[in-house]
Amino acid sequence: MLELQHKFMSDFEKDFFDCYARSLPYLIEKTSVYIRLKGALLLNELGADITLEQFITLDAISGCNDLSQRDLAKILLKDRSNITRILNILEKKELIYRKLSKKGNRMVKVAGLTKKGEAVVDKYAEKMKTDLNDFLMQFNQDSLKTMEKMLEEISSKISENANIQI
Repeated sequence: MLELQHKFMSDFEKDFFDCYARSLPYLIEKTSVYIRLKGALLLNELGADITLEQFITLDAISGCNDLSQRDLAKILLKDRSNITRILNILEKKELIYRKLSKKGNRMVKVAGLTKKGEAVVDKYAEKMKTDLNDFLMQFNQDSLKTMEKMLEEISSKISENANIQI
């Protein structure tokens, strides 16, 4: 009986991996996970006292100070509750400030970097970008540009056809 279950699971796993794990969406997600893991490991090696998620959030804020939480959620492809959780942690670490600001006719919370937050971004951003760029230099640059263009097209088409707005 156990042999039959094992055989069934093996067939199930084979079918699953044949149909999904070799698909383009799976490969894109897998690559994203590996790149994030690589970034997290580098931050750890550098002795950073922040997670990759927190660093990416700081980096996004550094590019455009006083971002609303809603705009930050769109940029980082996270839901607002996750952004709130990350910002709460960063605020406790005194890496960001939050304040109320007027946007149009309403008040919204915006986030900006403190001096301490700027120092963290200054300390790690260049190393993180250099590490990723050095890694990507292993690949044919024309192929990477083509892949980037294709991923943008795929994303755009899915967004149009599924009426998805991020």
